[in-house]
This record gives sequence, C-alpha cells and structure tokens, in this order.
Amino acid sequence: MARTKRSVNLDSRNKRLALPTRVRFLDQVRAGSYLVYQRPLNGSAGNWLARWYDPETRKQRQMRIGNADDFAEADGVGVFSYEQAVAKAELWFKTRSRFAVLAAEGEVVPEGLYSVADALRDYLHDAKRRGMKGLLITEQTANAHILPALGTVAVAKLTRRKIEDWHLALSETPRKTTGKIKEVAESDDEMEGAKAAKTKEEAKAPMTDEEKRKRRNTSNRVLTILKAALNHALACNKVMEPASWRSVKPFKSVSSSRVRYLSVAEQRKLVEACEEGFRELVQAALFSGARYGELTRLRVQDFNPRSGTLFIETSKSGKPRHIYLTEEAQAWFKAVVGGRESCALLLTRGQVLRTKRKGISEGIGWAPYDQVYHMHQACEAAALPPFTFHELRHTYASALVNHGVPLAYVAAQLGHSDTRMVERYYGHLCPNAQADSIRNLAPKLGIAEAPKVQILKLAKA
Repeated sequence: MARTKRSVNLDSRNKRLALPTRVRFLDQVRAGSYLVYQRPLNGSAGNWLARWYDPETRKQRQMRIGNADDFAEADGVGVFSYEQAVAKAELWFKTRSRFAVLAAEGEVVPEGLYSVADALRDYLHDAKRRGMKGLLITEQTANAHILPALGTVAVAKLTRRKIEDWHLALSETPRKTTGKIKEVAESDDEMEGAKAAKTKEEAKAPMTDEEKRKRRNTSNRVLTILKAALNHALACNKVMEPASWRSVKPFKSVSSSRVRYLSVAEQRKLVEACEEGFRELVQAALFSGARYGELTRLRVQDFNPRSGTLFIETSKSGKPRHIYLTEEAQAWFKAVVGGRESCALLLTRGQVLRTKRKGISEGIGWAPYDQVYHMHQACEAAALPPFTFHELRHTYASALVNHGVPLAYVAAQLGHSDTRMVERYYGHLCPNAQADSIRNLAPKLGIAEAPKVQILKLAKA
C-alpha cells in the first residue's frame, strides 16, 4: 500500500491557517519539483501552485492549481485539498519533464500549458506527413468549430462536462453560411449593412427533425476530429492521463439519412440539361458510381477497353480498384478516349467556365467544388429537385441493388472494404431485388408433381 505524503505545514487546514499571510511555503514533491502555498493578506483562502525547475535550461516554470480548502470543502475542480493538489502537481511535473525530453529531441513544445490548439496543430502536422485524405476540410472544420470555443483551454483542464456542453451547443447552432450578397450595393456602407442583414436572416437554428439530425450528425463529425487530435497528443506523451474526452459519447442514430436517387427517366433528363463538358462528367458518374475527386483524376490510360474496366488509382480508402463497366458504358468511354494520348485527362471542362475560387489556377481539369454550381444549374434546367453530385453515386449503387447485384459486388464497385456501408444505405432495396433474383436465377428442380385431386367446377344454375 502506497504511503500518504505528509507535510509539516501544509497537509491540514489548521496548520495552513496558522501560517503567516503573504509568505510562500514550499513543499518538495520530488527533486526540482515543489508544491507552493500562499495565503493573501486579507486572510481569505490560500492558493496552490506548482513550481518546476528545468536542469537543462536552468529556468523555473510555475502553474496555478487552484484554491486551497481552507474555508470550503474540496471538490477537485476549483478547490483542492493537500492530497488533490499534490496529485495535480505531479501530473503537471510529468508533463513538463516529458516536454523537456521532446524539446531536447528537436520538437516544438508550448511554453505554457498544452492547449487544445496545440493538440490540433500537432495532429494536423502529423496528418499532413501521413498524407491523410480530406486534410483541408479537417483543418477548416477545426478552425470554424473547435478553436473558437476550446482552442485556449488547456488539455489538462478539459473536463467531460465542458466537452459535452460544447458538443450540445454545437448541435443547436445554425449551420455556417457563405453570406454572399446577391443585391448590388452602391456604397461600402450599404454592402456592410446588406451582409449583416443577410447573415442575420440566414442564421436560423435547426427547427425540423431532419435539420436537427443533420446538425447532430455534423457535431459528431467535429467531435471525432477533436478526439483524434487529443488521442494523438496522448500517444505522443504530450498529455498525461486521465483522458476525460474518451468518456464523451456522440449522438445516437443521427448518421443515417434518406438516400435519394434518380430514376432512369430522370437520369436522361439531367444529362440532356447539362452543358457540354459537364455532361461528360455526369455521364461518367452514372456509368461508374465513382466519386467526383476520383473522376477528375482519371487519365485516358485508366480505361481498359480490352477488359471493360475503369481503374481508380487513388480512392478514399487509399486502395486502388477496378470498376467493371456495362456494354453501354464501355462504348461511351471508347468514344471519349478515342485518338487521345494515354496520359491526358480523361474528363476535361471543355468550354465550361470555372467557378472563381481563391487559390485555384486556370486549367482544363475540374477543381474541387467546381461541380456544385453546374449541378445546381442542371437540376433547375431539368426541372428536378435540388440534387448533389455525390447522389449520382447513390443512384448508381441503388440501380445495381435493385437489379439483384449481390451487395459484395456493389461494395467492390464503390470501393468499400465490406458491405456494411452498402447495407446501411441501400439495404431497404434488397427485399424486392432478392425476391426477383431468387425467382429468376434459382435452378429449376423438376421435382414438383401435379396434384391428383382436380378442382371441382360447379355449373351455374
């Protein structure tokens, strides 16, 4: 059994109240590490501090722990007993010692407490080194939703209640809007007023059940980024246990939404309404079910007319795959790639104007988010409800399931490692497809005999 640490002056309330005010009393926890107590001149409750000496730099660092339980009961949050103060100080001493080792190895360590912003910075730096997909969106999400609320909070002071309150508040706030102004303002003052009015008008809290589900789903995604950053900090020994964020649970049953897909007639209407250049991109999506980013990176050589496949070199999972094409799709791709160089982009913009976005250079290829505006225009021209480009992938997968293609084959075509995602989004389409598949594909056994009893037919009177 571990021995309880004792102190001549500080381990009891009566001992501390007998000490003179405005005098700092040091209690050595370990070599170069001290617990400090000081009571102000007005005689109110004293303060606990932790002081650590770095033998390499010969500098001292100090952290305030909280108030002493001189007049109030200790709660371990704002008011600390002697034992609680020692435990928190030891945790901080371990962190500072670890930081000293990391600094000697050439890593950048914070001067003060290790904050959530520091954890996110280290996580994003490591994600960039690993080549993580969606790094830009992850960074933008962290800057928009995590840093404003929790960026300055020290990870050591990050409690479960604080994370849960932030998570709930995030789910109840309106979604971010671009705040674009369609009206033409004659002066800068009018422009600023129009921006403020538009932003105020569009910033509406979620009202319907579907809006609440979407906001909670978004909150879960942001929570995942926060947990990933904190777990990375824990793995790098920049944060010591306990890891309070691990006990925070996401909202349940908010990730599944109604999957929309187009009928064959609607697909034809959409293709006819697309302008040349964008039409080829939509057709390729409907023929292959590939993601927008996968399509924009395709080269002529990725289509193999001999095997009738489309090669996706880089997918979301990080693994390459071959998409098997129908005869109609093969004929279309042959016409698109005919007479072109093998290293050329398979799908180009043609005469389609690019959406003006910061940091995007001109070129013949499709850039991120270029499809959003043109998809919206095509849906309006075809008199279809608003439809995203990614839902063309749902349309492709739903058609396969509806026609009895096994879910394992559908998952392979989409680039999923197993059938879980397919079952989740398209499982409701399986019963009819399964019944049709069984009736059409099952072997005829020839073992059923005609009944010997004949049905008696009664003549009408």
